[in-house]
Amino acid sequence: MSDTIRVHVVDYGRKFLMMRYTCPLTGKQIARSTRTTSKKEAAKAAGAWEAELRQGRASRSPRMKWADFRVMFMDEATGDMRGATVAGYVTMFNLFERHCRPAVVGDLTTERVAGFRRELEKELVTRNGEKTTRSPATIASLLRYVRSVANWAVKHDLLAKVPRIDMPRKRDGAHQAKARAVTGEEFDRMCAAAAKVVGEDAAESWKLLMRGMYLGGLRLTEALALRWDHQPGGCSVRLDGERSVLLFDGQSQKNGKVQAAPMAPELVKLLKPHQRQAGRVFRPLLGKDRATSSAITVGRVIGDIGKRAGVVVNPASGKFASAHDLRRAFGHRWSRRVMPAVLKELMRHSAVSTTLEFYAGGQAELTSASLWQMAEVKAG
Repeated sequence: MSDTIRVHVVDYGRKFLMMRYTCPLTGKQIARSTRTTSKKEAAKAAGAWEAELRQGRASRSPRMKWADFRVMFMDEATGDMRGATVAGYVTMFNLFERHCRPAVVGDLTTERVAGFRRELEKELVTRNGEKTTRSPATIASLLRYVRSVANWAVKHDLLAKVPRIDMPRKRDGAHQAKARAVTGEEFDRMCAAAAKVVGEDAAESWKLLMRGMYLGGLRLTEALALRWDHQPGGCSVRLDGERSVLLFDGQSQKNGKVQAAPMAPELVKLLKPHQRQAGRVFRPLLGKDRATSSAITVGRVIGDIGKRAGVVVNPASGKFASAHDLRRAFGHRWSRRVMPAVLKELMRHSAVSTTLEFYAGGQAELTSASLWQMAEVKAG
């Protein structure tokens, strides 16, 4: 860092005043909260941060302090990322620091990452009220965040090389899905149990949301963000009979792509009576009047509904039906009706390999049925 750095106090209209400088290496503006509303105290915080930067405490080298590196990465690398992705980085940083205690960026070594993986595999976490170990898929996800951070550090001359990261392998014959699909009878039980969890006044709003995921294959975050009117960075619905589509901006869905996706006929029929000019499509209520769009809150409530309905989707772990199991049910049903390329579009997977990995059984049945139909035609 050079002595050309100047840290200024700025007011973004937030709870606390912010301080900001322009990085001389990237040209990007880096901002941080001063944690105060006092202009005098904010100026002191800005001066202290400026001194740190000038003295080289945040210099770009493997000897850069880990705490400074974490702040720099979160400030410079995550600005355009989805909220869920940013949360994933925060979780990884917290776990890596707890288990590996890095002091400087250079501590991001192959040996430390291998130790991190071992700790993740041993550590017990709470799931559905019970202590259990993390799944290989969860561990692999955390390690991918580590690899992404290491790649960024190498690109910015903070590491000499990316550490070797050995990903956990699936057990032979293991399937990626953590649970089975919810059946029609089980879904009816969940709808019937909604009032017992959220109350009679709010029950219909929750049943509409659950039907949207069950009949339309929406992810929870997508359903809560879905609007009748288009908003930048969001997702919206356009009802037009057989040409109805879901419109996604890149930041609103998991694959990060701008996309127009087909709507299942059942979802079109479900939403048509509720069509409005603007506003959110799904507004699950907490109490009589207050709607929530918090994925954490809504996910917990749907999990409570699945538990109240007694819908167990994984007997081995005792997992009750969750929001994602409703989307899984959609994919399971349609895997028996359409071929992989069509199902990929319905599920909005980034690759057909993902579709086949999760719904291979249904595709095998569909192919088998097609072969029998072809054989009957030839025999006739």
